[in-house]
Amino acid sequence: MGQIETSILFQDIIFLDDVRKLTGRQCADYFLHIFVIQGSLRFRVGVNEFLAKANDGVILIEGKPVCVLDVSEDLLTTVLLLSNKYLQVNMPKISFNVKGLTFYHERPIMSMNNEDMKLCLSDLEDIRRRLSMEGHIYFKEVLMRSIDNFTYDIFDIYTRCNQEQTSKGGQESIITQHFINLLEENVLHNRTVEFYADKLCVTPKYLSRVCLQSTGHTASYWIAQFALTRVLEMLTDTDKSLTEISNEVNFQSLSHFTRFVKKHTGLTPSEYRMKKGKG
Repeated sequence: MGQIETSILFQDIIFLDDVRKLTGRQCADYFLHIFVIQGSLRFRVGVNEFLAKANDGVILIEGKPVCVLDVSEDLLTTVLLLSNKYLQVNMPKISFNVKGLTFYHERPIMSMNNEDMKLCLSDLEDIRRRLSMEGHIYFKEVLMRSIDNFTYDIFDIYTRCNQEQTSKGGQESIITQHFINLLEENVLHNRTVEFYADKLCVTPKYLSRVCLQSTGHTASYWIAQFALTRVLEMLTDTDKSLTEISNEVNFQSLSHFTRFVKKHTGLTPSEYRMKKGKG
């Protein structure tokens, strides 16, 4: 695994014990993981209001302003912030990782049982403990392994908590789900909104509006995210040259491919490959 400066790690991984201490900048640049241990929390994301109670976990994707409207007197929370840039480069390779994010916008709350909450709090405690062990020879590696474990557990719990709601979603959710399924099958060779809108028998404008309503992001955003996931997998898991990958994912040129990767990760394809130990 590539090296990450310790000072950068501490900027990318932040704990808060009071959700009311969240700043606008943190909401813009970080994925928020809020765990309500006791009490209740009422908050607004955009125009939508939500109520989180004891044993609820809240996942909020970066770029979404959060307004805490009301809290109970006995509120007790733990908050973990992971920067978007850190997750782009280090998120575990799970098929759910992008697909799951599409539904955090409309369903940010996980109603967990006691065992799931205990597991999450145990994961968070392990991350805190690892953050304090800078003297460990493999400090960065074991810290990132702890975050990987937490991420796998969150994806598992979120999937189980939301399977029934996903299957019973409204028309917008159903169209979005079909769009996501098409992306998984076609994104390597088709990255235009028009292609997917045609497959779904809707207009590009309507598809983007539905995606925005359901997920908080446009169809173009998700096309780019799915393409990025596939590209990063190929950079990490294959020995194909950059030109071969660029051609396989149907980029116009190697320079266009390089700009795409750098825009989303802050690294060139070669730099990303070196960070992952493939250089």
